[in-house]
Amino acid sequence: MNEQKFTGKADLYEKFRPSYPNELIDFLYDNARCEAVADIGAGTGKFTRCLLKKPWSVTAVEPNADMRERLSEIAGITVVNAPAEDTGLAEHSFGLVTAAQAFHWFDAERFKNECRRILTEGGKLAVIWFSTNNEEGLGKLQMEVCNKFCLDLIINQGHAGKRSAEEGDRFLRGGYFSELKTADFSGERVFDRESFIGETLSRSYAPKPGQPNYERFTEELGAAFDEFESGGKAAVKTLTTVYLGRL
Repeated sequence: MNEQKFTGKADLYEKFRPSYPNELIDFLYDNARCEAVADIGAGTGKFTRCLLKKPWSVTAVEPNADMRERLSEIAGITVVNAPAEDTGLAEHSFGLVTAAQAFHWFDAERFKNECRRILTEGGKLAVIWFSTNNEEGLGKLQMEVCNKFCLDLIINQGHAGKRSAEEGDRFLRGGYFSELKTADFSGERVFDRESFIGETLSRSYAPKPGQPNYERFTEELGAAFDEFESGGKAAVKTLTTVYLGRL
């Protein structure tokens, strides 16, 4: 996991990244009945906060100092500074491990071994992926701007230089789990101009202030939003997918 990718982006991430649907948390609670959850690659705690809606004991693991500082502001959780592949958590102590919008940064096999180590007998891993519709409308134009200006995205050909969302789906369904249950939750995200630009800037591959293309990047994002806005708002369809199973 590249621990520095989000350095300097914690405030943007916390302010502009979306939360997760209540139905997803209900699904996890109903299908992974346990007392303790470890949220790995927790970031600023967008998903960690959702876990607190249920009577779980929650531990959040995050190696990036900027993100972990915001994570530590959440009451009622234990925060651990460690990578996903070597958490240092006690053996067989969690009935559920979650990785929300983070699995693509991990070494998949080493992470699997670590999950097996810290999960209780019969415990489950949940990999959660949130995506926007990039096939049409504002979402499509957003990705066109990213593909034009985000050098890290261009060079690595996707998140973490590993798998596209489609490749990740095939990977997770293709034998990573010994048994697997999936669920999809459709939605819509409504942006104003600030939140649209801010959400895009919070992505790992987006340029930071002072870096090449930053000014042109934000200008074209603003123009993209203006093309689709109505009354100062524009919507993008979203999909949250959970892969839940034993390893």
